[in-house]
Amino acid sequence: MKSLKVVLLVLLALGFSVGAAASPPPEISSIAYLLYDADLGRVIAERNGYQRRSIASITKVMTVLYAVELVEAGKISLSDKVTASARAESRDGTEIKLKAGEVYTVEELLYATALQSANDAAVALAEYIGGSEGEFVKLMNARARELGLEDTNYVDCTGLLSIFSDNFSTAYDQARLFSTAMQHKLFREIFAAENYFLKAQGREIKNTHPLLGELAGVEGGKTGATTPAGHTLITSTTRHGRRLIAVVLGARTREVRNNESEMLIDWAFDNLQTLVPKDTTLTTMEVPDGVRHEIGVTLDRDLSVFAVEEGAADLTTKVVLDKSLKAPIDRGDVVGELILLNPDGGEYGRMPVVAQHSTGLGSWLRRLYNRLIIFLRQVF
Repeated sequence: MKSLKVVLLVLLALGFSVGAAASPPPEISSIAYLLYDADLGRVIAERNGYQRRSIASITKVMTVLYAVELVEAGKISLSDKVTASARAESRDGTEIKLKAGEVYTVEELLYATALQSANDAAVALAEYIGGSEGEFVKLMNARARELGLEDTNYVDCTGLLSIFSDNFSTAYDQARLFSTAMQHKLFREIFAAENYFLKAQGREIKNTHPLLGELAGVEGGKTGATTPAGHTLITSTTRHGRRLIAVVLGARTREVRNNESEMLIDWAFDNLQTLVPKDTTLTTMEVPDGVRHEIGVTLDRDLSVFAVEEGAADLTTKVVLDKSLKAPIDRGDVVGELILLNPDGGEYGRMPVVAQHSTGLGSWLRRLYNRLIIFLRQVF
């Protein structure tokens, strides 16, 4: 953002504070879990969340994300035709039972990989993009490095081969990866679909995520299970305008994985506390060339924190506005950021702030008048 101007610590005047003490986390038997605040980029709670572990089919999150990014960049198309290879057909485990020589679209392979966790579809997609699965895996690992996933290594595009080799990640890395992936509209649409009609086979496939459509706010996620990994689950949930990523690794059974994910999600949102409601006027922004000489600045969602995190009760804030913006400005346009600060002055997180009102481009006379008003305010 260009030419940022720091404005007064406006929210301090509102006197916000976190209320009642947070309840303790639920008892979790899974080897590792992590809860991640996707909006502020914060770890809310974890156990063994930074421990490298086999992740099973959660591997396919990167497979799908890489393809989605290529689609959005115009390098491949959802309608591209892919001919399945004998190698793709031979990949066992969860599958859609594609046959060598059959033709699928990129879209069909994406949905089959995400919803059904189909290993054969993932291999076909990887071969189309990378020329071979091995070359595609190199692309996956390169993307992981770009995203700062320091404790992640892929050896195949499915997670199945982790039974025999060094395919690993951490709950922390996978939470951050899924948070990044959820910023892509196509990725969200794919993982939120409860079913998809696979034209190439003339049948419907269903989403295997156990909490989608069952637990309030769940937007999708990814399942996994192998002997080394145990049962794994990523779940993205949005409630009250706030997105939470929950990762559970190493559960004994599918039922334990599902139940513990649900308990963790509910616990986190039960401890979500609103500090400032959306649409509260935070400050004003001067618009010298507008029909209005100033507009209100507000939040398009509640400013809230998961009070379970240590230090969440002692935050202060500042608002930073983009001084380079000029009229016209529409209501809801992003005009800067609200920065949450720890007691030591370190950054806790950021949220966008938006225009509370619209203003068109003023006439030359109006612009002259506005500048006079602004000048007189500064002088007096």
